[in-house]
Amino acid sequence: MGLLWNKIKASPSKWMVFADQGLVSGVNFLMTLLLARFLGLENFGLFALGWMLVLFFSSVQMAFIISPLYTLFPKHKNKKQYLASVHTIQLIYSSISGIFAFGVVKVAMFLQPDWMVPGISFSLPLVVMFFGWQDFYRRLNIALELPKQTLKSDLISYGLQPLLLLGLVYLNQLSIHRMFVGLMFLFVGAIIWGIKKHELNFNYRTLTTILFENWQFSKYLVGTSLLQWVSGNFFILAAGSILSPVAIGVIRIAQNVVGILNVLFAALENIVPLKGAQLLSQSGVNTAIHYFKMILIYGGGVTAAILATIALGREYIIEWFYGIQYLEYSNIFLGFTFIYVLVFVNTILGFVIRTFEMNRIFLISYITTSVFSVFAAKPIINQFGVYGVVLGIVGTQIINITVYIISLNSNSIALWK
Repeated sequence: MGLLWNKIKASPSKWMVFADQGLVSGVNFLMTLLLARFLGLENFGLFALGWMLVLFFSSVQMAFIISPLYTLFPKHKNKKQYLASVHTIQLIYSSISGIFAFGVVKVAMFLQPDWMVPGISFSLPLVVMFFGWQDFYRRLNIALELPKQTLKSDLISYGLQPLLLLGLVYLNQLSIHRMFVGLMFLFVGAIIWGIKKHELNFNYRTLTTILFENWQFSKYLVGTSLLQWVSGNFFILAAGSILSPVAIGVIRIAQNVVGILNVLFAALENIVPLKGAQLLSQSGVNTAIHYFKMILIYGGGVTAAILATIALGREYIIEWFYGIQYLEYSNIFLGFTFIYVLVFVNTILGFVIRTFEMNRIFLISYITTSVFSVFAAKPIINQFGVYGVVLGIVGTQIINITVYIISLNSNSIALWK
């Protein structure tokens, strides 16, 4: 215990990053559990379907705003001006994403009447807008090495979510729409707390310059994020359309069980790219590659140990957290433990590609997996049902890893020499 405390005191900011991500991932786990129990599997599937739209716009934001921030900010000559401009760009992006989300919801409910949920054509787009805005402040504070600010913000936007849900249940007012409205207010609360702590820049010339810098860095990443979303979620969307929203609920619950690893993955996302860019700039290629090798080895060991525990105890986990009615889906949970092994490898290789600014590789990879998803989803799901989703996701992960390794090796960058 004393040794752990000494390590925390030696590097408080790093441990605070882990604590914050533990809060976010822990709340996400708990909320998925509670929503699955109180909404029921079909309504939970519809809620999860709506949340996929939130994650879509978040993935574009990650590509166009956050990834450039993490990589370009440490190298930028005028850091203050860059951050103020990126802050302004984020506000514009959040507004545009809310408008687009409104159109998407309207079209989706017209094409799929079974997905119709009263009220969410307004509440869901607002969640899209404010979730992205609040998440930007999380990432910005991490880039500025202010994890304490991030933790305070997340105590508002995430820490209060279980109380919100339980309050709606207690008042017998829980619905998909009301849940989205409640989440929107929590995100707005965190935004109000965070916006006053960061400057804005409305100078047109500066904004266009920074916008161009971000675009030059992220032009392949943006296209890739769109393709990645298609390749990663097309099987899930197809299952919801071909089977029912229940299939989406089952997949989301399985993802939630292995979601404990999101603490590790998200913490790595916040630490490794920044550190890799710094090492490449200060110490050169070999030092950066050695750093990524160490992350792959040690992070892989932790990942494998956690996933093995989940795989062996999956039936006890399902029964204890979700109830015996979900035991028939235990093989889905087993499949996702294997998927997350592949996800970890993909994540580390992705850090390497971004650090060496070889983002075109992402585009090539996800073009391949998107084509695979679009053409393979329907026949695989028709043949194997909900298990076809697992097979499809495994296929996309293996294709990604193969393309990454071949491309990196062709550029004399290999993590396993």
